[in-house]
Amino acid sequence: MYGYHLWIVLSESTEESDCGSLERKAGELRSLIGERLTCKPNAEGSVQAVNLSLVFQCSGSANHRGEEHDSLLHVLRHIATELPGSHGLVYWYDDEEPGRDRFDGYRAIVVARGRLQDRFDPFLSPITPHVED
Repeated sequence: MYGYHLWIVLSESTEESDCGSLERKAGELRSLIGERLTCKPNAEGSVQAVNLSLVFQCSGSANHRGEEHDSLLHVLRHIATELPGSHGLVYWYDDEEPGRDRFDGYRAIVVARGRLQDRFDPFLSPITPHVED
C-alpha cells in the first residue's frame, strides 16, 4: 500500500505571498495536479483559499506505488521552483519500499524556501507500535 497526505501553503516568495502572479501560478498548479495526480479532492478543490492564504491539500493512495510517487515529486519540484516561498509537509508511506526492515514508518518531505528535504517521521513511526499492533 502506498499513500500520501499533504498540505502546502503557497507563496511566491519568502517575503510576499502574492507578488502579482499567485493566481496565475495557482491555475498552472491546478492544471499540473489534474495531469499528474489522482489525489482527493480533485485538482480544482485541492488548491483553495484558507483565511487569506492559498493552500494545496490532498491525499492519494494506490495498492502499489507505481508512478504515483514520481508524479508527486514532479508536482513538488514545480512548487519549489515556481512558488519558492511555499512551505508545508508531505507525509507518505510505502509498505513495499526497500529497506522497510530498517525503518517501518512514514517519511516526510519538507517543502520550504524552494527546497525539498526527505526526512524520517519521528511522530507516527515506527508503524508498530505507534499506529498498529
